[in-house]
Amino acid sequence: MIGSPFQALDRFLAFLAGELAPSRRRFIEAARNAAKTTVTTGLAAAMQIIGPFGSLFAFRIGQPGISFGLFEGALTIACAAVMQAAIVPITGQLLDYPGLIMAFLFIVFAVIAYFLSNTRLFLIFALVAVGTISTVYVAIFEPDLIGWGSAYTFDGILVATLVMVAFDTLIWPSPPEPRLLESLAADFERIRRRFELIGKRFLDPFAAPIPAPELTSMLSRNLALLKPVKEQMNPAPRRLAVLLDTVMTAERTYLEVERLAVLADEPVSDQIRQNQRQQIEAALQAVNQAFAERTSDILAGFNQVLDSAKCVSDLQTAIQRTRESGTQAVPAGDLYTPSEVSNVIGFVGGLETIGNLLETRGQPLVSTTAESSGAEAEVEPRPFFDPAAFRFAVKLGAAITLGLLVGLTTQRADLQTILWSTIVAGQPNQYGAVLRKTLLRLSGCIFGGLATLAAMILVSENFDSLFPYLVAIFAISLLSAYVAQSSEWLGYAGIQAGITFLICYVGLGPTSDVYKPLWRFWGIILGVLTTGVVFLLLWPEYAQDKLSERLNKLMRTTLAFAKEVTQGRITDGGIATADQRINAELLEVLNMADQARLEGSRARAKSAAGIQATATIIRIGYRFGLIARGRLSGSEAHLPSSVQQRVATFEETFCEAFDSELRQFELARPFEQPALSPEPQLHLAENLKPLVDELALIATRDARSWPPNSRNVLLVQLESYRRLAILLGSLHAELSNFAAS
Repeated sequence: MIGSPFQALDRFLAFLAGELAPSRRRFIEAARNAAKTTVTTGLAAAMQIIGPFGSLFAFRIGQPGISFGLFEGALTIACAAVMQAAIVPITGQLLDYPGLIMAFLFIVFAVIAYFLSNTRLFLIFALVAVGTISTVYVAIFEPDLIGWGSAYTFDGILVATLVMVAFDTLIWPSPPEPRLLESLAADFERIRRRFELIGKRFLDPFAAPIPAPELTSMLSRNLALLKPVKEQMNPAPRRLAVLLDTVMTAERTYLEVERLAVLADEPVSDQIRQNQRQQIEAALQAVNQAFAERTSDILAGFNQVLDSAKCVSDLQTAIQRTRESGTQAVPAGDLYTPSEVSNVIGFVGGLETIGNLLETRGQPLVSTTAESSGAEAEVEPRPFFDPAAFRFAVKLGAAITLGLLVGLTTQRADLQTILWSTIVAGQPNQYGAVLRKTLLRLSGCIFGGLATLAAMILVSENFDSLFPYLVAIFAISLLSAYVAQSSEWLGYAGIQAGITFLICYVGLGPTSDVYKPLWRFWGIILGVLTTGVVFLLLWPEYAQDKLSERLNKLMRTTLAFAKEVTQGRITDGGIATADQRINAELLEVLNMADQARLEGSRARAKSAAGIQATATIIRIGYRFGLIARGRLSGSEAHLPSSVQQRVATFEETFCEAFDSELRQFELARPFEQPALSPEPQLHLAENLKPLVDELALIATRDARSWPPNSRNVLLVQLESYRRLAILLGSLHAELSNFAAS
């Protein structure tokens, strides 16, 4: 018991070390955000614009991953101008009717949330709207200042927007894809170094102990970096598929390496190690080389010409020899316990899994044009009425209205910060872990409040010029933006800390008056608590449930594509459309899997199982893409009719088995519209291997009489059929783990 607090402290410090690990790119992005905030603050001070809204706007919108081009800048300024021009007369009509004010606020933010929650413009419009609504709040207590308040709000937004457009387009642009590639390469390099330590530990039990794993989410960080790549650069479907596959492969490889770490610390006799040492060392070296090749390929932007065929061949050969040695050469007898033998076999199996993951998954060469396909038609279209967006709109509108009501009861104009913090905390497409996220934001509030107090004591008490004031702004903004680039386990605190500091300190200018900052700080706390209470109690939603829905949707899309290929209705445009749709749904699944990690140990297990199943589904879709392209070449038409019949039988049997897995999954996980299905047809999956064996025998026996193109097409498809049979078995196990977690 005595050591427990110290162990908890060590785990916490290890967590911070992993989350706050320094990198060149992280410092650059934090400095870039701090520069935007500081320049905006300096210009606002020089122009005597009262209020912190410009600095707040620049800090929050200027976070890494959000880029302000000419279109976004012009749209923001135009909307701010229209809103400010309209809000003054509207406020004059509403001041005598408090109930109408609350109804007006609810409607405005509910409409913004419903129509813009799934777009990248939500945060921009919401902050512009909340700045405009602040004019209404101030007018309730100080109606004579409504004109000046409106002017100051618009001027702050205008200055911040011009600064961000200048930085993002001219002064300091930051393309999003290089950031993503650097992050992925760094992740693979960290995994490789840990893999080396695990291999040494397994072969030598007296080697240094394996360090505790870093409690950080690569998936969260990489998905955040992938989002601006998709939105701003609009990559081709094949490019996006490569990036998505690399993000998912990094996460899966990390999980598999951590499984090896557990096996490496298990007891194994020295004789077993010595008997298998040569083969395992060769496999470890081959996997290590595959890590290096993958990292080099990523840094080259996937454009580097590598001797991938030789690398993959060496890797497969080394792992095959190790697997055969592990299953056949391990001596049996009383000298070796079953756990020791299974440990070696499990370690070899882990090496094989990692090797398969590191093999570059060739992406389909898709057409540049996409046409409507069955894969798109068979999947449920987006409804005219979006229930998820409606729920979010009601919750955000209720949080804003409740925040206004809380502020009005205090009779303090300074508590308009309740509205600001509510819109920052109430973000769309965020599910579950409301309590944990609220605690993180409150921690950020405390840090931001302490930073404000320190700045007032050290700067405001000793300096009366602008430069020290801006130095303090830059330093705290830099630190907050650096922390904000962490995963969701810490990123919320970083953003909230910067916002709290800017609201409490920038809004007052260099002053030592502590009462106004305290009221603003209290308003921020109330806003965070109000948002947390509303999102926790009103229509609570959880990421693990959303993960089940997204996974079901991805399976349906993949099955629709497989059926289209099987029925011979596929076209080049159909492949492109299906590829785009699968990639979009894959991104949704990964996003939900990442958010589910914050919901506890059970949800973390479900997240890991969901990622495993998702990877298998994507590989099934890829295999059918290979089959489709071979079929479109026309070479399959020259095959004997008996072979064509067996090919059709295999594909139909696979689709029926895949459909059976899907229906079992839907029965195990209730959805809004649960599907009714008959008893699962488990024997269908068992029929796949004999069909593959028949095709392999025919291909070997009759290959010489076939046209070369037809023979090559069938051989390629035969490899896909072998893989599909294996993948279906893996999917069944992974979905079972998902349902059991």
